Amino acid sequence: MKTKYLLIALALFFTCRVSGQFTFGVSPGFGLNSAYFGYKPNDKIVLFIGFQYLNINYSYEESGLRYNWQSNRLESYDDLNKVSESLYVPNVGIKYYIKQQNKLHAYLTLNISKPMLGGKSESNGVESESFKKSIKGISMWGGELGFGAEYFFDENFSLGGEFGLRYIYLKNEQNSTSQIYNPATGTSQTTEIKNDYKLNISPTYSKISLNFYF
Repeated sequence: MKTKYLLIALALFFTCRVSGQFTFGVSPGFGLNSAYFGYKPNDKIVLFIGFQYLNINYSYEESGLRYNWQSNRLESYDDLNKVSESLYVPNVGIKYYIKQQNKLHAYLTLNISKPMLGGKSESNGVESESFKKSIKGISMWGGELGFGAEYFFDENFSLGGEFGLRYIYLKNEQNSTSQIYNPATGTSQTTEIKNDYKLNISPTYSKISLNFYF
């Protein structure tokens, strides 16, 4: 349901009437660099969408000799394991200017993000189904509430600094089956095991931004 609201917000952003300024900004840094596209309908508000992306590829290869119990002899082997994961972080937010002092504009900002994780794991060319299921069981949400200021060199460009609180929520649901022994009846039965993991992280953040207004 939350994903539906995020998509609706994005649709409204792109279909709004063009009567203000389009904006573009980047936030360089040592972590996840970000960029945003925005729309400024008046002097007080900037509506924006942003996007971040991270990809990780990992491979491990092992070769040598090992004992094969079926053939009853030592055999050479070569195992190759590959893992590829991608993190997509779209977000939508609003910036509200609260005070203007000459070329310096102070603002409050709020945005909501929906990180999405994708990837696969392979062992000797065979994809792991359990890894695929574990990825599907992960749900993430995030948000930022911050205060910042922009110095406008002219009406088309500003340099900004921002500090705030970031919220990250992660939930992982995993279901499996297991055989349990009942000593009262002397029989075994199949049972479903449900694991529900939740994680909340709330670190502070700071960033510098380059903002362009068209």
